[in-house]
Amino acid sequence: MDLKADGDASELACFVSAMFHGVRETAPDDMLVRRPSQDEVNKLREMAVPGIARPIGEVLQDTNKILSYRLATAHPKFFSCIPSPVSWLSWLGDCATTAHNPFSGSWEAGSGVCTVESRLIEWIAKLFGLPSSAGGQFVSGASMANLTAVTVARDQKLEIEQRAKGVAYISEEAHFCIRKVLRIVGISDNQIRVIKTDDEFRLNTVELQHEINKDVADGWKPFLIVASCGTTNTGSIDPIEELSKIATNHGMWLHVDAAYGGSVAFSENHRAKIFCIGSADSIAWDAHKWLYQTHGCGAVFFREQSHPLKSFSGSGGYVRDVECLDAPCDPWNYGIELTRPARHMRLWFTLQVLGLERIDKMISSAFDLSEHLEFELREKRDWQIISSSSLAILTFRYAPEAIRSNNSVCNDCNTAISKKIASENKAVIFTTRLKKLVCLRMCTINPNTTMEDIDEVVETLDSIAKATATRLTAKHSVRF
Repeated sequence: MDLKADGDASELACFVSAMFHGVRETAPDDMLVRRPSQDEVNKLREMAVPGIARPIGEVLQDTNKILSYRLATAHPKFFSCIPSPVSWLSWLGDCATTAHNPFSGSWEAGSGVCTVESRLIEWIAKLFGLPSSAGGQFVSGASMANLTAVTVARDQKLEIEQRAKGVAYISEEAHFCIRKVLRIVGISDNQIRVIKTDDEFRLNTVELQHEINKDVADGWKPFLIVASCGTTNTGSIDPIEELSKIATNHGMWLHVDAAYGGSVAFSENHRAKIFCIGSADSIAWDAHKWLYQTHGCGAVFFREQSHPLKSFSGSGGYVRDVECLDAPCDPWNYGIELTRPARHMRLWFTLQVLGLERIDKMISSAFDLSEHLEFELREKRDWQIISSSSLAILTFRYAPEAIRSNNSVCNDCNTAISKKIASENKAVIFTTRLKKLVCLRMCTINPNTTMEDIDEVVETLDSIAKATATRLTAKHSVRF
């Protein structure tokens, strides 16, 4: 049966060309947020269900329509989501790889892509400061990387009969996927200790040590510490070297969620900021956050490449002709997936074309932008810095003296500022909550953002903030 769709091949070529230019070019005046109306949602629902065969041109038009509703995360004035603008090189590398549809679950089935993946993992592990014994594999993202790592941690540190007593320790600033992962591997909420952070929003090691000692005395089995290298809220880096010592002293596993911050290892100018992650037993990382890759490009690393075998090694008679016979070296033995796409090839393609010097400059620009943003806000009256620039993330809020003591009004003010600046299509700056304060958060990792963009956004924020505060003070009868 011929699987080719009817239609003019030139239409497909035009669509591919349009997609290519759409990925490569970002129109600064494009809508930052585009949501469908209820009528449009109804049309999308109708469009979702297949029927009779249609001309490919019509389907391509519908495809563009569906994809038009989105947050424009690639826009130079979109500062709210950590996934960075996608390099057209990643898209192109992904397209080329997908066209070949390689199977990277075994060496026999995909020796080319498996060889490149293995070497790339080895090279990145070295950038992270892991020893030569390290290994790992590419996965769909940090959620899967964290799940893979925590599964291995459980199997390495807990006997089956100990699992009901196993205790994991996470920061209150840990990504919410960590709790999800722990539940999946059988660690219930009463076995999870949430440790408060210090003034820099880093995991508090004094409180951690106290909790571990208390749990040991109460008959629990501490087995896992999860640290963050680049928290989502503030970009903070937990005191990983100190956490490593605590983990070693108690025979525990140290996992580092470096989904965001791990990319700094690719910058020679800034690598030292995160070199501490090399003391971890496992690391989760996302190339699709700060290394400009299309979604679905993450990785998990282990200090000892053999550790995942206890959790994942397996075989079946139906794979006897495509598995390694000498040793369990096939990638499916080191992770959850059997059918694995070659996710790493888009990253390989990008790195080969751009080179490390260009990547270094792109990452370095993010630090410069964030530091400039902090400086400009400190120069403005009534703005408070909640967390200083860390890994290109800054949190701040507008808090004029008239409403500063009224936390509820101040929170409403910053919420309104965020909504107003987006509604005017000036920038997207979402809010977050830190220590009961609603604040604004900006992540400046887009290499297309300029210092002039930052200056313009700061002026716009200041203007909107003053008008918003005046309106709210009148509403709440506060003297301003």
